[in-house]
Amino acid sequence: MKKLLFISSLVLLIAGFGAKSQSTYVSANKVSEVTQPSNKSTSTSANLSLELFDPGAEPRQELRFTPAVNAKQTVAMTVDMDITMSINGQSPPQIDTPAVEIKIETQVTKVDANGDIYTDFSYSDVDVIPAPNTPPELVNTMRSQLQSLVGLQGSIIIDVQGNTKDINFDLPENLDPISEQMFEQMSNSLKQLSSPFPSEAIGVGAKWQVPNSVSINNGISINQIATYELVSLQDNIATLEVSLEQNAPPQSINLPGMPPGASVELESLDSEGQGDMTIGLSQIMPISATISLDSNTKMKVTPPNSAQEMTMDMNLLMNMNLESQ
Repeated sequence: MKKLLFISSLVLLIAGFGAKSQSTYVSANKVSEVTQPSNKSTSTSANLSLELFDPGAEPRQELRFTPAVNAKQTVAMTVDMDITMSINGQSPPQIDTPAVEIKIETQVTKVDANGDIYTDFSYSDVDVIPAPNTPPELVNTMRSQLQSLVGLQGSIIIDVQGNTKDINFDLPENLDPISEQMFEQMSNSLKQLSSPFPSEAIGVGAKWQVPNSVSINNGISINQIATYELVSLQDNIATLEVSLEQNAPPQSINLPGMPPGASVELESLDSEGQGDMTIGLSQIMPISATISLDSNTKMKVTPPNSAQEMTMDMNLLMNMNLESQ
């Protein structure tokens, strides 16, 4: 039983909040009390390179973000995760985890002379969307936990090409390691929502690629390649098709909150994703976006106070949809 609970905790640390809520429901842990935001913060920045393969057809133009100071935007982001796993070749019972919808309010606060755009954001509402077979107790548990996100504030800086230069969250005091990992994942998700444009003028059919190495808070270093194609451009509204490839080399994982004596060795991580985005150059968040990601992870796990090594395979299917309101 202890090994099963340890594995459940491991899954939630790797996969994020959806799995956290599932594991909390399975192991009947008490819901944490809601804490108020403090001055504690976490930030992340990106230093990306971009390679233009094809500038596309004429006419071409330089695509640049030009929002006005005080411009406001509300977006609804829905994340749905389906997690399956096996331990030493055997699959434990699976639970149909509901989707999560987060409403994000944004306001541009400053635009530098070089075009850098400063924006404040806050999570104004969070809700749970039950799947047909989701147990009602799990829905209630998730709703209770997710209330800690309402009112969460932060800031983001992007340049005129859409490169995310910095993201900052004002986190609650005494935040548990699992929730910190969740906020780190949200930071990485927000980075993907502002897709960088080439410095060159481009037209319909243009293709470019953005490689990136990310060290996320669950202790895994991931290599990612995002490939973009401009499929339409009219009245400063661009529609992009996106494909993602992710992989991680074998490595030791130092997960936050792991009990003493436990160890995790990543053998492989491979992900593929695809989607599309519609972007208005007068806004920093997409008008709409849809991203699907299929990720497979293989690990060797040694629980605390045990010399018995276990093999764990996990598949994560994630669908993210975003709509500007």
